[in-house]
Amino acid sequence: MAFFMPLSIFVTNAAMLMIATNWIVECNFAEKWKRIKENIGILIFCSIYIVHLIWLANTSDFTYAMNDLRIKLPLLALPVIFGTSKPLSTKKLHIVLLTFVAGVFVASLMGIIAKIFAENNEFRSLSLFISNIRMSLMLCMSFFIIAYFIVKKIFFTGFTKWIAVLVAIWMLAFMSVIQSITGFACFFIGLTTILAIIAVKTKNKAHRIVCIAFAALIPITITAFIAYSVHDFYTPTCDNIQLEKTAAGNPYDVVKSDGTIENGNLVWLNISKSELTQAWAQRSNIPIDSLDNKGQFIYPTLVRYMTSLGLTKDAEGVSKLSDNDVKNIENGETNYRFANRSGLACRVYVIIWEIDVYRKTGDCNGHSAVQRIEFLKYGGKLASRNLLTGTGTGDVNEEYQNIYEEENSNLRPEFRHRAHNQFLTFLISFGIIGFLICLIAWFVPAFYKWDTNKFLFGIFFLIATISMFSDDTLETTTGTVFVAFFFSLLKWTTDRK
Repeated sequence: MAFFMPLSIFVTNAAMLMIATNWIVECNFAEKWKRIKENIGILIFCSIYIVHLIWLANTSDFTYAMNDLRIKLPLLALPVIFGTSKPLSTKKLHIVLLTFVAGVFVASLMGIIAKIFAENNEFRSLSLFISNIRMSLMLCMSFFIIAYFIVKKIFFTGFTKWIAVLVAIWMLAFMSVIQSITGFACFFIGLTTILAIIAVKTKNKAHRIVCIAFAALIPITITAFIAYSVHDFYTPTCDNIQLEKTAAGNPYDVVKSDGTIENGNLVWLNISKSELTQAWAQRSNIPIDSLDNKGQFIYPTLVRYMTSLGLTKDAEGVSKLSDNDVKNIENGETNYRFANRSGLACRVYVIIWEIDVYRKTGDCNGHSAVQRIEFLKYGGKLASRNLLTGTGTGDVNEEYQNIYEEENSNLRPEFRHRAHNQFLTFLISFGIIGFLICLIAWFVPAFYKWDTNKFLFGIFFLIATISMFSDDTLETTTGTVFVAFFFSLLKWTTDRK
């Protein structure tokens, strides 16, 4: 189950079914009930699932509700099975964790192989088997598991320690390639938290100073990087002046500018579409009114790319494009920098661009970062409408679609999604009472009997909690399995005191 979690949800579910079957065949239910009574945290955690069952009474869409209950079944099954079974030895726990790391490494390696041989340029699809957000959570968890093993000298000593270091670096590199902001948020917050805890607990003054310095340096560096990226985005590389005629003597088109920019340069300025059409036809076999390799129209891609280079959008500008530039445009790249920067830097630029476009035009269609603003806005309205009783277990999606229609949202139907915030989803679904029960079910078991696996469980819990602020982590099978598996494994399966 650990190995295939990032590779195959089918095999993962099959493994979970085998574990459940073994648990039933094993019988000994009296002893298992005794173990549950000894650790009330198991029942408290399971109340997340119980809330979903109770709020069926407030549901009209039972088809959606039954599918939701199926997806969330690991939240009930794994805590009970893991928490009432014979405890794993610490060594066996470490083997399970190492097996998980191996699965994540294999999944990332297959993603890079696919990129090389399939010439795959879409960063999201480099996570071949699960969503890139869920993959980033597993990459982050794997990094900290490896770091823990290295520090504690578990499995990795001597030469193998350096192999482990390389694998850990690989995890971070791949997370950058798939451009996961959520993954890096979990990583940096996790690392800062660890350094702060060490600074508080250590008695060595030198170690304390070093930890405090690095803990402070992380947010300062991130803030400086974002500030530089914003400044760089808004700093023009050419004069944003409307010219009268092209170099060929043709007047530029009169285009109403929406104020959007690339590298500080106005996009819809100094455009001669007739010259662009003819000049582009001489450079590319893809017509200007056709789709690029990403399924986008070539024309706006071409205009944005040329703007990023500071070129006028006419025949002279096209003549200055290199063959590599033409290939980038055909592949759907809207900025020359995307071919020369790291994945994370590109993602930060795109987010800044999305915010700028949203601020100037109000359009967020297809822009994953700013779409979340709309999801949260409408989610907040839904929550306030159903504050006492919620919408019910199965009606969240339907209610979201209804409010989009009622409010005449400019989001196109294919982009009208749910909250992308697990805590807000709880509030919308179950109202204030069910929401509070879910919060108690999530946080109380985590800190109840905080005795074993403090570091590993703490890191997992931090990663999972952060992810719930930016995504509906428990609304997908992979996310639910990841959360239920590691919560149960690290909290209730090792030798009990």
